Amino acid sequence: MKERIIVIAYTGAGKTEMLKRYEGIYNPSSDDYRYIFDKDLPPEQRKSNPDRKENPEFPNNFIDAIHSGLDDNIVLLPLTKKLFELYLNEDFKQKMKGARIIVACPRKNDFAEYKKRFEERGNIETFIENRQKEFSFIMDTFENMQDFEKIIIKPGQFLDQALIGHGIQLKPK
Repeated sequence: MKERIIVIAYTGAGKTEMLKRYEGIYNPSSDDYRYIFDKDLPPEQRKSNPDRKENPEFPNNFIDAIHSGLDDNIVLLPLTKKLFELYLNEDFKQKMKGARIIVACPRKNDFAEYKKRFEERGNIETFIENRQKEFSFIMDTFENMQDFEKIIIKPGQFLDQALIGHGIQLKPK
């Protein structure tokens, strides 16, 4: 049986690029499950967009999507403060039982690099401000976390490079 792997990676680490470059990658956008959008917006412009409504089925619909994607894929998940709280919840851990869960984050002093990545990919200012506000919380939680494997994404490095360095095999398209 293929190893079931969930990688929870900080925003801007390169999850979307991995989806484009490697086979067997599943990257469900939490926004697609958490919100209902009135407009058809590109994915990066959906993030922190004020024209969205809460989906009453979240987080159960998101957890179900993660679980269903595990069998044939490495599942890549975003990391925000609210999602980190979800992932650390005992119910989430129980539903993902048997999966190898890895959390990948930059170093505490590397927010400027990620801010530049957010700007380059077209995220709105509100999104960037929200990520900056929660960065310390995420870094402190990551540092003290004992529930999952941890990978530190080095400056200038992207998620795929960090995973390969951690021994995760990726199959190029």
